[in-house]
Amino acid sequence: MSRARHKLSASKVKNAEVGTLYDGGGLQLEKTSRSSGKWIYRYSRLSRRRDMGLGPYPSISLADARVARDHWESVKNNGCDPIDVRDEEYAQQQIEQNAYDPIFEDAVLSCLKHNAAKLKKGGVAGKWRSPLDTHVIPKLGKRRVSSLKTHDIKRVLEPIWKNHKPTADKVVQRTKMVLNYCLDQDAKVDPLIVNKAVGRLPIVNHKTENIEATPWQDVPALYRRLNKFTSSNLALRLLILTVQRADSVCGARFDEFEGDVWTVPAERMKSNESQAEDFRVPLSSEAMLIVEECKKRHKNGFLFPGHRSKPIHGNSLLKALNELEEPGRPHGFRSSFKDWQRETHPGLETISETCLAHKVGNKTERSYQRSDLLEPRRSLKAKWAKFVLGI
Repeated sequence: MSRARHKLSASKVKNAEVGTLYDGGGLQLEKTSRSSGKWIYRYSRLSRRRDMGLGPYPSISLADARVARDHWESVKNNGCDPIDVRDEEYAQQQIEQNAYDPIFEDAVLSCLKHNAAKLKKGGVAGKWRSPLDTHVIPKLGKRRVSSLKTHDIKRVLEPIWKNHKPTADKVVQRTKMVLNYCLDQDAKVDPLIVNKAVGRLPIVNHKTENIEATPWQDVPALYRRLNKFTSSNLALRLLILTVQRADSVCGARFDEFEGDVWTVPAERMKSNESQAEDFRVPLSSEAMLIVEECKKRHKNGFLFPGHRSKPIHGNSLLKALNELEEPGRPHGFRSSFKDWQRETHPGLETISETCLAHKVGNKTERSYQRSDLLEPRRSLKAKWAKFVLGI
């Protein structure tokens, strides 16, 4: 025989003195004063009596307490312990409340810091953020990562997909990297929305264009035309002779030179921070003359001083070449050197690749290569210098 329910009324509850009031069905109110108390659902589970708090009175009305009692009674009738279920639900709510769910702009910053060791110059010199800052953050920067959907990523990519495909590819790669980082932090995010967005865009056949390089046969004539003793012209001359990258050359300091060896510090080499190493560059006689010339205009320790106590920027080299109407780009002189080596000194692939600071061989092969081939490189660089000077 079922126990009677709804024994109480709102007025009876209100006017009752201190004590316990029974509504039936396990619902009771323990009044601690005339105007306050607490609701309890009393039930038995595995022959054990349990009291489950349903909230304070009068914040929880009689009607609300009955609804809560009926809910938890249904849970008990389905074979579960109401208190255990409630504790699990509360724990899950706490997890969700404390879950990692930053806005996309903050996630980019956290991802960059986390991955800095494997990015060029920590992601700063390589402008890792630039595609995201330009194309994603203005549209999605203030959105929680958990709220991002496929159509959001598609909306970002559409304006640049056809006419700026290399940039779009960077946006895709870096957005996936950010979302994967968030997933690793247990954020409720699906990195696959980036792939899905790409799948909803048309296929684009983009032909990659190589950096314009001066034909190796034309390098001597161009070298002679770089006859102004300006920082940009002198830097281009040193760049051509040493075939190092523009960042390495532009930031060169006098304390990096010892005798006929220039040691480029790891932070200016094109490498991940965790893999970067200092790189020794043998100098030809002509290269050493350039260093001596630079000493005459010594300023703040830089060979090629620019403005505000800083070295010149790579754009200065581009400007100098443009003034000479030379289509070749600074980075292209590395290709010029490589083509010269292949055609005039075949068989020296390993040496020429090392001159360019390229890694040669696979990881296992490199583990046995302990020499930086300084002397063989010195010989090849001397021949290159003679060619450049027309000797």
